[in-house]
Amino acid sequence: MSLKVVTAIEARKILGTIMNAVSFGNDQYIVERKGVPMVAIIPVKKLEQMDKARRRFFKNMSKISDAFAGEDPDKLDAIIDEATQATKKLETPGG
Repeated sequence: MSLKVVTAIEARKILGTIMNAVSFGNDQYIVERKGVPMVAIIPVKKLEQMDKARRRFFKNMSKISDAFAGEDPDKLDAIIDEATQATKKLETPGG
């Protein structure tokens, strides 16, 4: 798998080649216009994985939101701050 960058004009000229490289070779393309990234061309399987992860994330966020419904916002902020600090400490080398 590789990430390649092409101009919009080039992408139009070799769209079939890009589609084959993405579909069969798992390549990924960024299409730029005037040097600005405009779109990404990725394998459908990758898109499906990303969509599944997004749905799972929002489902879990909904569960968390429901679990803490009615709680005092200041108390929740304190819990989140404590968890954030604990996580940072674990991620710090020697922490």
